[in-house]
This record gives sequence, C-alpha cells and structure tokens, in this order.
Amino acid sequence: MSAETPTQLPSTSETLPAGVEFVAVQWVDVHGASKAKLVPRGAWTPTCEQQGGAAFAAFANHGFARGPEHPELVAIPDPATITVLPHQPDIAVAFSTVMDGDQVATCDARSILARVQRQAAERGLLPLVGIEPEFFLLREDGQGGYLPYDGLDVLDKPCYDLKALLRTAPVLKEVVAAMEALGWGVSALDHEDANGQYEVNFGYAEALTTADRFTLLRTLIADIAGRHGAIASFMPKPLSGRTGSGAHLHMSVVDEDGENRFEDEGDPRGLGLSRTAYAFIGGILEHGRALSALTMPTVNSYRRIHSSGGSSGATWSPNAIVYGANNRTTMLRIPGPGRFENRAIDGSCNPYLALAGTIAAGLDGVERGLDPGAPVKGAASSLGAAVLPRTLAEALDELEGDTVLRDALGREAVAELVAVKRLEWSGYMEVITSWELDTYLRRT
Repeated sequence: MSAETPTQLPSTSETLPAGVEFVAVQWVDVHGASKAKLVPRGAWTPTCEQQGGAAFAAFANHGFARGPEHPELVAIPDPATITVLPHQPDIAVAFSTVMDGDQVATCDARSILARVQRQAAERGLLPLVGIEPEFFLLREDGQGGYLPYDGLDVLDKPCYDLKALLRTAPVLKEVVAAMEALGWGVSALDHEDANGQYEVNFGYAEALTTADRFTLLRTLIADIAGRHGAIASFMPKPLSGRTGSGAHLHMSVVDEDGENRFEDEGDPRGLGLSRTAYAFIGGILEHGRALSALTMPTVNSYRRIHSSGGSSGATWSPNAIVYGANNRTTMLRIPGPGRFENRAIDGSCNPYLALAGTIAAGLDGVERGLDPGAPVKGAASSLGAAVLPRTLAEALDELEGDTVLRDALGREAVAELVAVKRLEWSGYMEVITSWELDTYLRRT
C-alpha cells in the first residue's frame, strides 16, 4: 500500500476469517503505542469503502501535531494486513494509513517508514530487518515497586537459567504459540542477563513488515502476561542494579534479484561486508547521536546505555559509537557476513520511526561513500570515540540539528516528536528522587 495514496481494496464481511467478530483498525502514536478502533464484523465493509475508515481525534493521542480544534484524522485499514489474534481469535488487527483530509498525515509513523523503505528500494536496496526484543515479566511488590514475576529468580548471573524458564513456561509457551500461529518463525527464547528478563527471536522480513510485527508482539506479550497475573514491560531498565533491555536490530539489504548487497566474500577486513555495507554503516555511525532520539526515546533509555553495570558484572549496552566484529561492546556488531546488528536500540522505541531513521542514515552513508574505518578490536572504549548521548535531552538536541534525518522523516513529524519528548524530559526534571534527598539534603 502506498504511503501517499492508500489503495481501497475490495473487502466484505464475508472475506474476514471465520469467527472474527471485531477488527481493530490500528495506528500508533509517537511513542509507538498501539491505538485502535474496534470495528464490528458487520461494519467492516463500509469501513473499507472509499469514504470509510476509522475517524479519531488526533489530539487524544501524542504526536500528531493537531489540537482539539482540528478535524478528525482517519485511519484507512489495509485489508491485506488483517491478522487474527491467536489467543483471541474473535478479534483481528488491520494496520492502517492515517489520513488528514485527502493527504497522508505528516506524523503517521507507519507511512513515514513505508516512504523511506520505498526510497531505498528505488536505489536498488531493499532493507531486511530482524529485531530481538527483550522484556521483563514483573509483579508488584505491594510497596509501590516491582519484582520479577518469578519469585525464585534471584541468581546474580541468571542468563540462560533453565529452571527460571521452566517456572515461567506457562506464559512463555503461550507467547511462542501465538507467534508460531502467525507464521513468524520463532527460533529461540531465553532468560536474559537480568532477573525477570527474557528475549524471543523470530524471523526477519522487509522493514515495514518487521515493524508491524514488533508493534503487535508488544501487545500480544502484554495481553498474554496479564492473563497470567504478570506485568510485561519493554521499559529499558525497570530494576535498579540489573541489566537493561534492548531490542537489537539486525539489518541487511537485497537488490531486485534478491542478492545480498551487504555481502562480499573478498572483504579485505575479513568481515564479509561489501563497500555498500561499510558505507551504510558509516552513515549510521555518523548520525548515531541523532538516531538515539529515535531508537532510545525515553528518559529511562539512557540509564541502560550509561549504566556502570549490574549484579552480573556487565551492562551489555555499549555507549561508544564504533563498530566491530562479533563484539558485544560496540554499538554496531557484525555477527556474520552480509549484515550488522545495532545494539543502541531498545523496546520503548517507535519501531517505524527507529527503522526509518536507521535506513535514512544508512542511505546517506551510501550516497556519500562514507568509510567507517577499521573495526574496533577488543573491548570498545569511548576514549577517542564519539559517545552516545547521556540523556534524552541531549539526544533530542542532536536530532533537531540533523538535517538528513529531519528531511527523511519530515519536518513536522520531527518537530512534533521533539516537542512531545521535551515535555517528557521536563516532567522528569520536576521529580526529586529519594537518591537526591539522601545524598544532598544534609550535605552542606
């Protein structure tokens, strides 16, 4: 479906899968949070017609640059994206294009990624993306805080702990079953480095498809966990002294013949990467500080990136803007020939904006023929290297000044994201923490 001219595909209630009683016509706000109107089966046909769609008050959601005085925006569903929820088969989700009158809304994140993906394809580069989401399963502690859902999950190095996986299997098995029913190709699920933290790995796809799946997956995990009395959180660092959660992004590109344009067996640097791949990587590194506002868009994100380490002895979250081979201390890791992994991204991101920005930065590197230099060997250090922003406020300043990303995503979309996130930062700065009181109240 074109981001500029969404196609109205013929659809009737009879074309919906049997048993579906409601279709959630879905869009996302600037945070990437799923929003929707539930359309009953009998109303599906008029919703898909030329003057149909699901109208909503844009001011009721964050990030659409519209006030209560503006007309409603309209989410036009794409019937080709109908996805039946495996754990609630009477409900399906259809992804949409948000329209502002007869134009695509400037702040519709999904349309922004569709446009950038199409621009890449026009240059003979179709991005293929895999995301590795990490998340926590938590419970309230009765005192305003949170603990791991599994009360026996207390090891100082809990990564890959089989006993913990078995104890939380009722939740995890239902999540995997839902993903497999959707045909997403789950390859592994493991206990991660923090207590209560898990990761699920599934198949890669074109960027827009992966963003859709990641968006839906967060909803599925939260809903399934809630049915078991657990709280599923994609917050980067919900527990003090524990490793934070990322959503590592793997990317390659193929041409119109399906050939991997990032792979070169003759790479003199020995990483199996082509000149195109190195230039793409160079673009991401050059725009790395500005990209942080898209890939790590919360106050809490920077507690993960700049942590001094947790009980396990490592943060697993690099802050130096460098790349290396199979090296988890670098921002960009090359786990194998023909692809890279960006580790400076977490599950709180709006995946459409994060991927759009990543692709745009890479394309800038390709167009300019950037060379990222030699890969870092050994433990990466920020000494002599650019460093990721230390705060959300710093990241927003970088994004606002990055004309490449601003032009790629659209001026109004970037301005609105910056405005919303600066309010978020201001709210954070108004809160006095117990650490500050304990440290400073009686110091002088």
